[in-house]
Amino acid sequence: MEISAVIIIAIVVLLIGISKSAFAGALGVFAVPLLMLKFSAVEAIALMLPLLIIADVITVKGYWKKWDTPLLMTLIPGAIVGIITANLIIDLINNDYLQFVIASICIVFAIKNIVFKHIELKLINNKLGAYCMSALSGISSTLVHAGGPPLLIYFSAIGLAPSKFVATAAIFFAIMNLVKLVGFISLGLITSDLILTALAFIPMAFVGHWIGVKINNNLDKQLFLKVMNYLLLVLGFWLIIKANIDI
Repeated sequence: MEISAVIIIAIVVLLIGISKSAFAGALGVFAVPLLMLKFSAVEAIALMLPLLIIADVITVKGYWKKWDTPLLMTLIPGAIVGIITANLIIDLINNDYLQFVIASICIVFAIKNIVFKHIELKLINNKLGAYCMSALSGISSTLVHAGGPPLLIYFSAIGLAPSKFVATAAIFFAIMNLVKLVGFISLGLITSDLILTALAFIPMAFVGHWIGVKINNNLDKQLFLKVMNYLLLVLGFWLIIKANIDI
């Protein structure tokens, strides 16, 4: 493997580790485009999953039992429905338009929280909102590898505390990635070489997790939610730029 490819994978693993431990996976959207600098789209997507699962294991262990269990039980059914739905409609839906819709929701929500803080989003601040946003997360994660934003929007809307925010997102995505792994294996995308490559970067995942925990521990709830809102704004514009559509 070329040294440039090794460096890019190392950066991606570090980014994933920090993202999952500090920002509930919000920065993961940037990982696949980085991998695509040296790998084809299919190779990047295939490599991304075992890298994510390794980071999931480390993050879940670091935040073990700190998640909101009742909330998690509300989210999982929606996510599974979303993943199944995505697999059923994968040949029918335009991924770029779906990405554009998700990006628009991110931008509107972020602006609302940054500029119009007094307005409450009661529409999604309930169990139905949890189900709908987790289903959208499952769909967007499967189709456009952007499962984070819908979940981050919901967690921000209910004002989840930083530790539970990160821990619940960690276990949620860990479960969802294991479900996705079944599909990847059935499609022949996961090879022994791919797994060995991912395993070789475990030390970088630990470094990323350590940095992420340090960041998370030094942010109070209000600052954390402010950071998440600005991240959603950046993610929204990033997803729009990536979406190959005419506006």
